[in-house]
This record gives sequence, C-alpha cells and structure tokens, in this order.
Amino acid sequence: MVNAITAVAAIVGLGCFALGARLLKSAAAARRVARSDDPEFVLDPTREGPPDDAIDGDGLERGFMLLVFGALALVFAAISF
Repeated sequence: MVNAITAVAAIVGLGCFALGARLLKSAAAARRVARSDDPEFVLDPTREGPPDDAIDGDGLERGFMLLVFGALALVFAAISF
C-alpha cells in the first residue's frame, strides 16, 4: 500500500517534469523561430525578419530547475516508499 507522502511526492515530481519539459521545448522553439536563416522558417514566408519580441533565458532556467526539483521529488517518493 502506498502512503500519502509517496503519492503526493510522485505526483509533484511528475508534474514538475511535465512543466519543465514544456518550458524547455517552448524555449527551443522560440529560438528556432527567431533564426531567420533556419530552413524551417515557414511560419510566414512574407516576413522579412525575426519577430521583435526579445527571447529571454528565463524559460530555460525555469525548465531546468523544474526538472531538478521533479527529480528530487521522485527520489523523495522512492525513499518514502
């Protein structure tokens, strides 16, 4: 039987992994779109340059930290099992 602490830690860990992966995937996609020399630059063929909004590194940092926190939560879940 799984106790409540193990279940909560596993759910939090898996949730952090999902959110971290989404942030990292979004940051990679934003970098690809911002490159005008990318052969996959097919979003708007009439566009002359990359979008004006700046891409910051916050998504990359948050995604990495969520992956680390998710791993710690899953380790805690395994220990408390």
